[in-house]
Amino acid sequence: MSVIDYYGPDGWGTDDTTDELDRQRVARQQIARLAASRSGSLTILDAGCGDGVFLDRLARHLNRPETRYIGLDYSEYQLAKAAALPYEFQQCDFGVGVPLPDQSVDIFHAAEVIEHLVNPDLLLTEAARVLRPGGHVVISTPNLHAWYNRLIFLVGVQPIFHETSTRSTQVGAGPLKGLKTDVRPVGHLRLFNRTALVDLLRLSGFGPARVLGARYHGVPRVARWLDGLARVRPPMASILVAVARKDETG
Repeated sequence: MSVIDYYGPDGWGTDDTTDELDRQRVARQQIARLAASRSGSLTILDAGCGDGVFLDRLARHLNRPETRYIGLDYSEYQLAKAAALPYEFQQCDFGVGVPLPDQSVDIFHAAEVIEHLVNPDLLLTEAARVLRPGGHVVISTPNLHAWYNRLIFLVGVQPIFHETSTRSTQVGAGPLKGLKTDVRPVGHLRLFNRTALVDLLRLSGFGPARVLGARYHGVPRVARWLDGLARVRPPMASILVAVARKDETG
């Protein structure tokens, strides 16, 4: 079965906004903190780089000319847009692996990728493989136990982000169908809460993870203040951002 490109010309790839999302800001700050703790040249990989906007913003923020930036993505449509940027880009199917040598990367960033994969374990074991000793993974993913999912689950509504149809997000939406009339599925196959994400990182060869929360840009305006409060408590936040060091004891 071929992989569905949900970020191609007929999917979410038509959204050309360059505004920095909260999860991107949190990840960028964490990567900057990690980079500042290391001297000399660095190699930073953005797995699921899309059109390269995050990688470009990160490079400008770090302002380290000696740093090598690599972007990988499945979507040829997104990579065509990224080609205008002065970094290395390559098409990649994360269901097969990461096309980089062992111990060739210092920081492995994957934003909103792992929930799309049939085999999320492979992404993280590949991250551990390509990371150098002392390297870190920074990964973000929607939180199955986000505050609103805890509420709507009680009234029989399918949790936000967890889709059971490739055609319509209205399947299982119940009274929320009116809010999802024009919303396209994004192809989420695996959903994590904080405990599951930390467990999978440890199982895949990483030490204890630091998990932060981030807001979700799609929360209705009237509830954004509540989403902002929830991000302070990661188990209830909309988005989870985990930072973990490659475990050298194994």
